[in-house]
Amino acid sequence: MFLQRYRHELIRQVNSQECTRALENIKKTHPIFLVYPTAEALCGLLNPANKDYFDKDAVMIVLLTELKLNNAVYPLINLMFWGMLCSLYYRRRSRNPNPQELFNEIQWDFYQSVINHDLNRLPRKIVVNIFLNTKHKVTDWEKENRRYGQILDDFGEAIREGLPLADLDEEAVYPEEMESYLLDLVYRKVITQTQYDLFLETLVYKRMSPKEWAARRGVSHAAARILKHRAEKAITAFKKTNIF
Repeated sequence: MFLQRYRHELIRQVNSQECTRALENIKKTHPIFLVYPTAEALCGLLNPANKDYFDKDAVMIVLLTELKLNNAVYPLINLMFWGMLCSLYYRRRSRNPNPQELFNEIQWDFYQSVINHDLNRLPRKIVVNIFLNTKHKVTDWEKENRRYGQILDDFGEAIREGLPLADLDEEAVYPEEMESYLLDLVYRKVITQTQYDLFLETLVYKRMSPKEWAARRGVSHAAARILKHRAEKAITAFKKTNIF
């Protein structure tokens, strides 16, 4: 399972020479790490059952400060939060049909929460604040996916009926949002860059007709229709297996 593989990789990185050396250097200047000298001890410190909030903050202040200078300690921080991140994943998994994508999003949002945590503004309850910030980011991601799902429904209706997006409810679809969504489909390899360009020019912004697009790109009008048809099928198939 990908969770186990990821955790094993984290442990490997924590045990690497680079991370071990960084932790040993921290111990030389921060006595709190003599109380929690190993990765196992530090993970135990962040256990929710542990109420030693002063030590939690003391350790996190050092690690977050060190992280700005040396990224080698990030796997250790990630491993320390592992139980909380898994708990967040399992609570959200039932409403996300793509578990891998959900887990990747949680990891990305956690990373952003860690590196952007402001110790001057939030020097206390650091663990709780990082976790809650991660949770809020994941919630926003889920809401955005659902909103894009509605946009895609409206967009698909326009494609099927040959309507310009201007004919749709102004509040339902914004061209900039659809451009972003189509670009995401290219990134996910659902559609090609050429199909993205076709939709962008002929359906989203209506800067030219499909026939004109084909002429400017040096392809036949029939080829453009095939590109459009294949993209529609790919988007429909993708939508059936992914949450929005």
